[in-house]
Parts: sequence; C-alpha cells; structure tokens
Amino acid sequence: MKNLVLAAILSLGAATAAQAAPITVSPGDLSSMGQITAVFVYRDAADTSTLSRAGASGIIFNNQTAAIGTSVNVGAASGIVSFQLNNLTRGTTFATGVADNGIYYANYSTDFSSFGVGPLSAAASAAIAQLPNNVTYVGFEDMRDGDYDYNDLIFAFSPVVATPAPVPEPASLALFGMGLLGLGLIRRQRG
Repeated sequence: MKNLVLAAILSLGAATAAQAAPITVSPGDLSSMGQITAVFVYRDAADTSTLSRAGASGIIFNNQTAAIGTSVNVGAASGIVSFQLNNLTRGTTFATGVADNGIYYANYSTDFSSFGVGPLSAAASAAIAQLPNNVTYVGFEDMRDGDYDYNDLIFAFSPVVATPAPVPEPASLALFGMGLLGLGLIRRQRG
C-alpha cells in the first residue's frame, strides 16, 4: 500500500513538473538592422501552424511542410521586428513581445540549449553555421493552456537581438510608493 501511495505521489510530481509556468512578464522586443534570415530549428507540435512576420504578407514556415534546417530570407528590418505564430488547427495567433490575456507565448534566447530539447539537429546546426551573427532563438508555446515549455516550435533569426523590456526606474518606483503611502495615511485619518 505504501508503495502505491508513493508511486501516486511521484507520478503527480512528475506531471506537475511537466507543466511549466506561463511567462507573464514581457520578454522584451526583437530588433534587427539588416536582412533577416530565419531558420526552422525544432518542432514538437502536432497542430498545424505557420510563422510569418507581423505586418508583412506571406508565410515564412508551415511546421507540417517545412523541413528542419530550412532557411528563409524574411526581408530587411531597421528596428523592432515581430513574428507571429498562427495555429491553424486551433484558430489562435501569438506574436513575439505581445501578451495574450496577460501571457506571452514566445520566449527568446541566444542559447538553444536553454529550451531543454537536446542538441540542435545536424540540419539545423548546418543552417545556423551559415548565419552571420546575432542569432536569437525564439521558442513558441503553440496553444492557450498548453504546457508552457516554450519549445513547441523553435526558430532562429539573424541578425536579430532581444531587447529586454524596460524596468521602472528606482525613482519612479519610490514616487509611486510614496503616493500609495500618502493614500493610506489619508484613508487612515478618515477612518
């Protein structure tokens, strides 16, 4: 009986560990200066999805028809650039740097291993080796209420860098705190 209870607890712990936390703080923006190349580097999604550049016509990749390691020139950019994943199976669209109901569905890294899916495939590695510099990997969660592992579909973009979201200045936070303190004192005096 003890073994059965222990197995159930371990099983529940493993199931909970597989469910990661959604990203609720902005990962920032992506920016580029030049011709952007996209490489399809990883897929672990059964749904059919397409990747496109926000504000541009055309599809960069369809995860069911594009091969891992495929490279595509997605055009020039000067400044902030956004990519969107359109899950055709579920009818949802998620964009880099944009929250959907308070959750961000794309995560960025300059290190592919941070996505926890093992090494790059030979085809993806060969395509990445052809990129000039400033390679940023973008991992998408492809559906609402998913497992939030941000590795359902992973793409590499170059030359693209992630710009962190601005953090409020300490003086602004102090001023905000003083305002809250003042409101609390006024409320206390009235009560």
